[in-house]
Amino acid sequence: KSAGMYWRKAEEEACLQQVADLIKERSPRIVVMAGAGISTASGIPDFRSPGSGLYSNLQKYRLPYPEAAFELDYFQQNPAPFYDIVTSLWPGRHRPTATHRFMRMLHESGLLQRVYTQNIDGLEVAAGLPSELVVPVHGSFETCHVLGRPGVEVPIAELKGALDAGGEGWQALA
Repeated sequence: KSAGMYWRKAEEEACLQQVADLIKERSPRIVVMAGAGISTASGIPDFRSPGSGLYSNLQKYRLPYPEAAFELDYFQQNPAPFYDIVTSLWPGRHRPTATHRFMRMLHESGLLQRVYTQNIDGLEVAAGLPSELVVPVHGSFETCHVLGRPGVEVPIAELKGALDAGGEGWQALA
């Protein structure tokens, strides 16, 4: 890494700390509501940006409409698009952004009450937030449930192994 990258990160951290200090002086209790935009700097595409968004890159699946990849009825007929997307978002492939680190600073300063996120990437926890403060409203990689079998969970490592094995692997889970 270049010296410029380290300087930029240090400057970014200092700026975030100044904002956190200003907030702390006013002693608010903060709740964060986050969406895909906080993770795009880590390389995770948002959903709707033309050309680069996740929906723009799903044509290869010939979906009836982009959102179908995330609908239960479609998943039961064709889970491949969903599993492909999940594989690309698996924790450890991307790093927390300045926004994730800012939320961690809010927590460390005793100001953060809760984070509600639409993201399933887990970058809030990867940035150092306690998982009990994060509410991933669309799910997370913490648990994996068996469709049609209420209460039955598959260890997340088993799902990861099946996804790493490709089509044959996740099909064996069905």
